[in-house]
Amino acid sequence: MLLSPVSVVAASLFSGLAVSPHQSVAQLAQFQQLSHDNAMQVRFASPEQARLAAISLHDALLAGRWQDSMLILQLDAQAQARLAPHAVSITPAYVWQQQQNAIQPQVLADSANTIPGYPCYATVEETYNQAAQLVRDYPDYASWQKIGSGWAQTKTANGYDLYVLKLSNRKAGPVNKAKLLVNSAIHAREYATAALTMAFAKDLLSKAGSDADVDWMLQQNEIHLVLQTNPEGRKIAETGVSWRKNINNTSCSSTYGVDLNRNFSFGWFSIPNGSSANSCDLTYRSAKAGSEPEVQALEAYARSLYPDKRGPARTDAAPADTAGIHLDIHSYSELVLWPWGDTETPAPNGTALKALGHRLAWFNGYVPTQSIGLYPTDGTSDGVSYGELGVAAITFEIGTAFFESCANYEANVLPDNLRALYYALRVNTAPYLLPAGPDLTQLSLNTTAGKIPRNQLLQLKAVARDNQSSGLSGGVASQLISQVEMTLDQWPEVAGANTVSIDAADGKYDSVSESINHLLDLTNLSEGRHTLYLRAKDSAGNAGPVYAQYFTVTAPVELVLPEPDFSVECQFLRCQFRNTTLRDAAVPLQFSWLFSPTASSNDTNPVFTFPAPGSYTPALTVQADIQPPPPAKSRSKTLQVYAEPVMELTHSCQALSCSLNAAASSANGAISSVQWTVNNQTLSGNSVSVTFSAAGTYPVVALATDSAGQKVQKTINISVTAPVVVTPAEPQASQSSGGSLGLTLLSLLAWCGWQRRR
Repeated sequence: MLLSPVSVVAASLFSGLAVSPHQSVAQLAQFQQLSHDNAMQVRFASPEQARLAAISLHDALLAGRWQDSMLILQLDAQAQARLAPHAVSITPAYVWQQQQNAIQPQVLADSANTIPGYPCYATVEETYNQAAQLVRDYPDYASWQKIGSGWAQTKTANGYDLYVLKLSNRKAGPVNKAKLLVNSAIHAREYATAALTMAFAKDLLSKAGSDADVDWMLQQNEIHLVLQTNPEGRKIAETGVSWRKNINNTSCSSTYGVDLNRNFSFGWFSIPNGSSANSCDLTYRSAKAGSEPEVQALEAYARSLYPDKRGPARTDAAPADTAGIHLDIHSYSELVLWPWGDTETPAPNGTALKALGHRLAWFNGYVPTQSIGLYPTDGTSDGVSYGELGVAAITFEIGTAFFESCANYEANVLPDNLRALYYALRVNTAPYLLPAGPDLTQLSLNTTAGKIPRNQLLQLKAVARDNQSSGLSGGVASQLISQVEMTLDQWPEVAGANTVSIDAADGKYDSVSESINHLLDLTNLSEGRHTLYLRAKDSAGNAGPVYAQYFTVTAPVELVLPEPDFSVECQFLRCQFRNTTLRDAAVPLQFSWLFSPTASSNDTNPVFTFPAPGSYTPALTVQADIQPPPPAKSRSKTLQVYAEPVMELTHSCQALSCSLNAAASSANGAISSVQWTVNNQTLSGNSVSVTFSAAGTYPVVALATDSAGQKVQKTINISVTAPVVVTPAEPQASQSSGGSLGLTLLSLLAWCGWQRRR
């Protein structure tokens, strides 16, 4: 019996899942305990030091964020001694260990679709089921094939196979397409990685046929997704155990397995301490390079995709036009990394890799850096892709935890990294060149539901930017925008493509960020869907990646212009105009205002200040944005505007009485009246007098009216004091002679007594 392509896919899929490797509850509990042993809280002097440690000691990372200058690491005595010179303190993480010991691993049922407690993460089986379903749903774009097996599957047929989900438009594009290889979950405990890669596939396929960018990407590229690179180790991690390696149990009896990301052939055991020879260590490299079937499968598949473009010497660079990118998706630490990781010396293509890494970091908000930390690592996955073949290789360390919460994954990790994955695909045809060029943002067309009549001008707006690059780790220099090019229904790189240069909106390209606003005549285009391609260049001659949009040309429309109408409210010379024209939102109209022979506006509801009082005739004109345009319609209204009168108030007071004076004038004509409100009185005249009843401060309001009826009002505060009352002095009482004589006699008697005592 012949099987359909889908049946063949399903049959090959489930042959590798016939029997799953399971561990007992006791084994899982032991694994859980071992994964928490020697947990140490390490504090660093700076986030930078902590970040370097997170790179070098990623295998030992248990919790914490380098941004907080603190990590929880699994360190034996030797590792502690090695790290001590770089740390402020290293202390046992007792509290964290107690919290983890309270979490018990769970044996998964064969029917489980998601990881317990993490409904956003599919199990290995469900990941494979979803991939097979995508092939059934999108047969013209998706295929699913086995590329190898896990260690247990090769030894006992009691394990899992490795598969690749391939995406491309099989019916369009060049014969030799650029390849984007993405592998995820090579370290079993990194939950979010496989989910992100699967989400990327689903998002691409859901937009195929309707999104111009996605369509050209699927025409020009092949996307190869190894969703579960370590499926057998992943089955242990799905129980809640922090498992990193595969499940090769031929050596260590406890924390067995080989660290697949230390087993790749290129650079394997190339430096001391870049990996471990101890089979129980988390970075055990195995006794032989490329010994593990998972690594063999990925290496062989990479070699089948990419020709060898790099020479044999470490210093040989790949050609600048080398196509393709290899992305290894890890968690966690919010980093974007590129080779080399075993030396501080930049890779031969280091400048271009840095530009690519910084662009990607712009989109996911991570820190871009060469993949060497406090000390080097060797035998990593970029060995086969960049080290051996010369393909641009990038590692993402996504998120903030190995067991990333679904809330943070869905709110931040997923959307941030989808943007970065799309950019990687956008530049995949020339990753050593295109990231040096400008990007295009805010691309929009004046279509309605993607459609536009043929007799309407197509308005294209966008912003070309050469500064969408992370400023961290030294940054990448920005250049001035020099050109934006457009092609219509022709891929820009096709020989003989009709390229149109678009002017800058301000008339000159002289900035790292430039807006464009271009009108395109559709008269000669056929009805139906068309594709508009754009790309920008900078002053250094670097071309950026292509951006595209669809638009559908429909039959010309006969347009009857509406009768323009408007209202106006003035306050003296300043008038607010409001467009009250009844219009159909689907009809492309343009409005313009004329206030005087030399004053106009294209604002919807403008404000205009007339230069002088008088009679004016402002007009509103409506015209259609179609070709050929029907005659424009206008409406004008006679408007009388007036100047604001001016007035100055003065006063003089004596005690409680004040004289008030108003000096008023108006460009509209003579002042006809001045009315005062003061001290509960209403007075009229340019000059008035008022007497207050008591001392204090009183408001005085004057209202002047000119012959045109225009008014001006001013308020001042007047302080008055009570008059000073002078009281006559009391007459001074005269002194009698008797009083004076008495004092004299007393003085004489006192003197006589003093003389006798002598």
